[in-house]
Amino acid sequence: MHRRRFIFAAASAAGAALAARAASGEHFDIVYPQIRPGRDVHAAFALATLDLAMKAANATYTTRQLELVMERGRALAELANGTTINLHWTSMEAQAERGLNVVHIPIHRGLIGYRVFIIRQDRQPDFDRIETLDDLRSMTAVQGLGWIDTEIMRNAGLAVQTPSSYETIFKMVEGKRVDYFPRGAVEAYPEIESRRETEPSLAVENRLLLAYRSDFLFYVSPNHERLAAAIARGFTQAWRDGSYLKLFNTHPYIQNALKRTNLGGRRILRLDNPFMSDEDRAIPDMYWLHL
Repeated sequence: MHRRRFIFAAASAAGAALAARAASGEHFDIVYPQIRPGRDVHAAFALATLDLAMKAANATYTTRQLELVMERGRALAELANGTTINLHWTSMEAQAERGLNVVHIPIHRGLIGYRVFIIRQDRQPDFDRIETLDDLRSMTAVQGLGWIDTEIMRNAGLAVQTPSSYETIFKMVEGKRVDYFPRGAVEAYPEIESRRETEPSLAVENRLLLAYRSDFLFYVSPNHERLAAAIARGFTQAWRDGSYLKLFNTHPYIQNALKRTNLGGRRILRLDNPFMSDEDRAIPDMYWLHL
């Protein structure tokens, strides 16, 4: 029998009661995985959101990043086991959410599902000719192994390659073995800038936006329900009192990305995401950034 998941779209009375019990002065030791070396910049906003939620829940906590590097599948398996880590943030997906306590509020307001393309700079003229999703099907994308984004794109008829190594992805784009690497709006610029010496020809494509409903959620180990309840209550409260939106509207990780990617000025190619859970689909519209 699966552990209950904490749903913010329509929390049950029992879930609300559990969250309330978790909210009063508890202390939690939080351990989360290292996704890959050098990705601390990507963790900054998620950790700031976690801090906001825990403070709003009146809970104290410590955090520790596991030294062992884990890709998404390994991290989710370790989270389910609950012996090495008890928190992870990753893409919403019905299959991944089963058996875990999941906080159904998008951490980045959907910016992970607004995807710009990392390309070779000299390939921009090729993308200037793309006007429709059918045009994009003539191109070959690359995504990480085990990412739900791969399945979302393939479901839309887009060609996607999945190398076994994340670092190989950038070499494939640089070496013209693939055409583009879609990344969440908050991810693209920090990643190419960290690779200026090794892949100097990479750039962010300047006019297209692949858009589908997706974002990172907080996933909590099944034997840490009180932690999930505390995050749940605190995140909800942070939305209600405006402190989350204040963080979102001022945090450099978010605001630099919005300024540089110019999402509103791009041609949007929309995809369906059929891999969301019912709870994902029930997330209220106010939690999403709409374009």
